[in-house]
Amino acid sequence: MLKYCKNKYIITIVIFAAWIIFIDEITVQEWIQQKNNNRKIMEEIELLNRQTIELEQRLKYKNNKDSIEKFARENYYMKRSNEVIYIYE
Repeated sequence: MLKYCKNKYIITIVIFAAWIIFIDEITVQEWIQQKNNNRKIMEEIELLNRQTIELEQRLKYKNNKDSIEKFARENYYMKRSNEVIYIYE
């Protein structure tokens, strides 16, 4: 074991690894945290993209009166005065 401790290449590799893990500007722990933050941000972007698509679909209903009525009936359960609505879940 002492023979390996005196080897200059092994000492250099150990010092380099310690430098990268603990002392460097971005340590391994910070790198993992940044990777997790990046994943969360990407999930949020996907959610916002889905919401954007949904809002764009809602804008299609804005111009046509029949489309507005259909949208209100489907999403907000609105009805005419002489109708009865049954909701199944």
